[in-house]
Amino acid sequence: MKVGIDAISFYTSRYYLDLKSLAEKRDIDVNKFYVGLGQEKMSVSPPDEDIVTLGANAAKRVLRHVEASEIDTLLFATESGFDLAKSAGVYVHKLLGLPQRCRVFELKQACYAGTGALQLATSWASCHPDKKVLIIASDISKYALETAAESSQGAGAIAMIISTNPRLLAIEPHYGLYTDDVMDFFRPNYASSAIVEGRYSTMVYLRALENTWKQYQTESGLSADAIDYCCYHSPVPRLVEKGHHRWRKLNDSTVSEEQSQAEVADALQYARQIGNSYSAALYVCLNSLFDHCKDDLTNKRIGLYSYGSGCVAEYFSGVVQPGYRKMLDSAFHKKLLKARKELTYDEYEAFYNFQLPEDGSEYHTGRLEAGEFRLSGIKDHQRQYEIVSVKKKLKKSCVIDGESFVVKAVSPGKIILSGEHSVLYGGPALAMAVDRFAETTISPQISKMISFNLLQLRFNDSFTIKTLREVKNRLLGQYQRFLQGEIGIREVLQAPFELTIFAMMDMVDHFNSKIIDGLNIQTSSDIPVGCGMGSSAAMILSVLYAISRYCKLNLSPEKFFALGFEAESLQHGKTSGIDLQISLQGGCARVQHGQCETRAIPSGPMYIVNTGTPSVSTGECGEYVKKHFAKDSIWKSFEAVTNEIDLALQHQNATELRRLVQENHRLLVAIGVVPERVQRFVREIESIGAAAKICGAGAVAGDNAGIVLVVSENKDAINACCQQHGYELMPVHGEPQGARVL
Repeated sequence: MKVGIDAISFYTSRYYLDLKSLAEKRDIDVNKFYVGLGQEKMSVSPPDEDIVTLGANAAKRVLRHVEASEIDTLLFATESGFDLAKSAGVYVHKLLGLPQRCRVFELKQACYAGTGALQLATSWASCHPDKKVLIIASDISKYALETAAESSQGAGAIAMIISTNPRLLAIEPHYGLYTDDVMDFFRPNYASSAIVEGRYSTMVYLRALENTWKQYQTESGLSADAIDYCCYHSPVPRLVEKGHHRWRKLNDSTVSEEQSQAEVADALQYARQIGNSYSAALYVCLNSLFDHCKDDLTNKRIGLYSYGSGCVAEYFSGVVQPGYRKMLDSAFHKKLLKARKELTYDEYEAFYNFQLPEDGSEYHTGRLEAGEFRLSGIKDHQRQYEIVSVKKKLKKSCVIDGESFVVKAVSPGKIILSGEHSVLYGGPALAMAVDRFAETTISPQISKMISFNLLQLRFNDSFTIKTLREVKNRLLGQYQRFLQGEIGIREVLQAPFELTIFAMMDMVDHFNSKIIDGLNIQTSSDIPVGCGMGSSAAMILSVLYAISRYCKLNLSPEKFFALGFEAESLQHGKTSGIDLQISLQGGCARVQHGQCETRAIPSGPMYIVNTGTPSVSTGECGEYVKKHFAKDSIWKSFEAVTNEIDLALQHQNATELRRLVQENHRLLVAIGVVPERVQRFVREIESIGAAAKICGAGAVAGDNAGIVLVVSENKDAINACCQQHGYELMPVHGEPQGARVL
């Protein structure tokens, strides 16, 4: 009686990172990944996807071939488990509507567990020929950022129906086994990502292959010539190629390395696209062989090598059955991979850094692309899942002119050329919008929740309108306490993301706008946060512009400024509004007493240097200066310098401009907002004939002062100076346009 795999399919995330993006970010030659690892892309799971949803999506495909009532055992293999007691398979059992007369449990032994489940299932099916076993192997592989293993992450699940008289692959009874207590790869309970010794693991992988193959040969009496095709566990494709060539040499083959690579090329096509799927990886390769091999595989023997770190390994084989092609899911697999969305590096890192609450508090995940099943959140420590109907469409209120209504708005950052701090005491300031932008994208979603994906803050969460309104009202209450002197400005906001929530809800409530459907609100920014370039003002305005367009509000610039000013005050306390004014209108301007006079954008070369985010906020710097210098005559000197800089810029007098920037710097040192480390840097800049000054509030503690403006025509000299201090020199240009909807 034959027993084996009756049906098989795999599923992977709808998102991926091309390793060229990782190579660019890490400043690595992309061929280290493309050639050195044989890896091109890696699947990346969004926040509403986990091993349960991956597994359920895979299993639904194979259940098309059998009656659910025939399944009396579900084996769930994973090394990405999230519960030390309950099996992930029990969640899948419910999602798939399997009968209650069913045993379900979870298996773990690194990447080997899927094969362990297969061998258990074939024995059970032999004892109960009228029943079938559902196997799911599902994993999300995760390694620490900026480590050697980061490029070999991935996500995926396979599902198999095991039965007698299988229509796909009959598993043969012979096998070779190998176990050794090694620490090539492991993940303690307290670690969120695995610890791996790559070179050592490769050595153990190859040693175990040799041992299991020799045992298999002895037990089966078969030679390598009897193996028609090979599939291997694939952490990275290049290791499989090495392993297969080693296997060839063990059997005295004279096949070249290029020829042996060609022999496993079909089996590795999917692995190159999705990365390491741990317990599913061997069977992803088996799917890939079935889907890509153009030869008729009927009655061909496939050798299968399974390896799980720690370690346990097995070599076994199966024979392809007549009529196997009708059991394949090739079209679905290829369509799935083709439809995936490529992530930018920032989006990948946002997905990577996302974490569900660990205190059991209620949480709703934003709706992303997660197939027919998704993780909708957590409530009372319990994971909540939902079935997503593929026929479910966005409601009409989310559609305008027959198309999904997606709004994108941008707003520029700014630098202050002169007059920081003094503008709060009636003096003038010169400021210029620059070519760094905050961006907000708003789109509808079926859920009633408002989902925030704030990439620059690494924040991802979903809320009801009621909860968001409660956050807004709490912030207003805290701000009143600040005005009454009960708390400091830093205690108003509990977290930076609350500023975005406030800006959104303040506009909605001011104009009594109705948000009937759920929203996805995504923000990103290339403006350094908290460094004096108006990042919060730019972000607030981009949110306000996007929300106003989405709600079909036609607001004047004055309305946007008023709303932005209210939000900015929560972060900075007393604010001049200059960041908002410049980001709102773009270009360059002289600002005094809230009035703007347009100036031409300076034509000479300017550079910025990020000395690091200050350890104190803009509001705290403002409070310090107010306490010590509010009534000081130094503000007259600030005003005089700013007026002279204004004239020097208008007359394009570079020599005079450098002298005046140096004088402005000395005034800022006098009020205590330039740390000693930054002062040393500026002294060296001045020693080579250039000028530099901070562009924002600076800092009254610590070594970092945010952005420093450098005025010089000698780029090479100032760049060398920056490198000596560990800073990066960046050119900056004026931006003529202000906040706008794209």
